[in-house]
Amino acid sequence: MKNNHRPFYLVVAISALALWSFIAQAADPGQELGKSNTEPPYIEVPKNHPAMHRAVTQARKTVGEFISALKHPAPGQKDFEIKKPFTQNGQIEHIWLSDVQLVGNRFQARVDNQPRKIQGLKLGQVVTVEPKEISDWLYVDNGKLVGGYTVRVQYSELSGKEKQEFDRAADFKIEQ
Repeated sequence: MKNNHRPFYLVVAISALALWSFIAQAADPGQELGKSNTEPPYIEVPKNHPAMHRAVTQARKTVGEFISALKHPAPGQKDFEIKKPFTQNGQIEHIWLSDVQLVGNRFQARVDNQPRKIQGLKLGQVVTVEPKEISDWLYVDNGKLVGGYTVRVQYSELSGKEKQEFDRAADFKIEQ
C-alpha cells in the first residue's frame, strides 16, 4: 500500500526554501522536506533551534496519541507518518517514514525521503523504529493536520505570503 499523498512535503519545501536558505549550511540535525518526482531541496536546522527541540520533545511525549489513532483509525484519518533521526559517523539526518504499521511495540515503516547523509539507507527501505526514537509524527484527520510538531514550527516561521502558498496547495489545514 504505497502512500502517494505528497503535496504536503512539496509545499513545505517550496514555501520554506526562501526562509531556510540562509541556514542551509548549518549544523545538525538536518530536516529534509519535500517530496516530488524531482529532487527536493535539502534543508538543515541548526542544533540550537529551541522551537524545534520543543517540537521533538512534544512529539515524543504525545506518541501514545499517534499509536492509538494508528491502531484504530477513525473515518477520515489517513497519511500516518513518523520522522526518525538516523545517525551515522556523527551525522544526524531526520527522515520521514510512511506506510507506518505497529508490529509488537515497534513501528515498521518505509523510508520516505532520499537519505543524504546516511549511507546504506535507501528510499522505500523498510525500517523498524522504537516509539521513543521518533522526532515527529503526523496524520491527517478530516483535512486537519494532527501532530506534525516540527512541521508546525517550520510553518510558523514562514512569511505571510509563503503561508498563503502553503495553505492554497495543501489538502489539509494547520491549526495553530
